[in-house]
Amino acid sequence: MKTLVYMIRHGESLGNLEKRFLGHTDLPLTDKGRAQAARAAAYLSANGIRPDAVYASSLSRALETARIATGKEPVPTLGMREIYAGEWEGLAFSEIGARYPEEMKRWNEDIGASRPTEGESVRELSSRILEALFAIAKENAGKTVLIGTHATPVRLVETFSRGLSVKDASRVPWPTNASLSAYLVGDGEVLPLFYSLDFYLGDLITALPRRM
Repeated sequence: MKTLVYMIRHGESLGNLEKRFLGHTDLPLTDKGRAQAARAAAYLSANGIRPDAVYASSLSRALETARIATGKEPVPTLGMREIYAGEWEGLAFSEIGARYPEEMKRWNEDIGASRPTEGESVRELSSRILEALFAIAKENAGKTVLIGTHATPVRLVETFSRGLSVKDASRVPWPTNASLSAYLVGDGEVLPLFYSLDFYLGDLITALPRRM
């Protein structure tokens, strides 16, 4: 039995605003990020989407986004955290490019083969995220779930859902802040319904730069 899973990328965070690579660094949402989450809440309500259960990465920007979007207290989930970025944690994108030019070039051009310096590889992150996703789906079989998480996890779930391997992740664009993606999940399958839906954000749309 499949579980209907909505994944929401967190709203704009202080790290996004300052163009920093946060990874596990825990910085909060900005006021715009909270407004984005509120618009996601309005979209969900208008379309009768009422999750039976809500989960989120244990980082505050994802927890708060899921809380605002659903009006429910999310279950903190370590497996849904963003990639652990090692020596990149909290650095400005420009600093990473200056200190680790080859690694940053690979991140921008071939993310599936990338690993932040002394951090978690994208392949390792994909395994972690999918394990957490399937566990949540199994626990909520036949129900509707919303998961608050981050850009790289959502991008990798979409990659898997399209039948692509991690090495092909560069073919999938970054999801925008507070955008929704939806999947039917179960029995080792992730079937895509839509990706990075964000029209409801209007003039509040924000995104990661194509090249960091």
